Amino acid sequence: MKCTVFYESWRMECCGTGFSVDDRVKWLVNKIKQPITVGNIGEINYCYEAHSSDWQNIFVLEGKVETIKILYHSYVPSEDNPRLMIPVGGKTVDTEKARGFEKEVDDMEASGYIVALSEYTIRHANKEEVPFK
Repeated sequence: MKCTVFYESWRMECCGTGFSVDDRVKWLVNKIKQPITVGNIGEINYCYEAHSSDWQNIFVLEGKVETIKILYHSYVPSEDNPRLMIPVGGKTVDTEKARGFEKEVDDMEASGYIVALSEYTIRHANKEEVPFK
């Protein structure tokens, strides 16, 4: 059985720890709240969470990294708010490692990693496991 996690680039660049295919990981995650609509990326089950203190809605996910894809997006200003950039095109690139600060590809920026985990367990986090205040 597998599950898929979206790990946003900015979270990796802020305070993430790199990981590779075949690594065992233990992440705080939450259920994805907003579907990722650009590109054909399949179903995403969880989103990596490293900043929320809402411990009652955070889960502890442990598993083995099977695959990693970098999700790239191109952006345009929103019609409603030109200061807000919205994704309009995208593609994925397979990789063996996620380290953050990925280079642009075809004038697109890396927005995150799509990580498939196998041999996973998931449970609700305990308050003391969520250190973000």
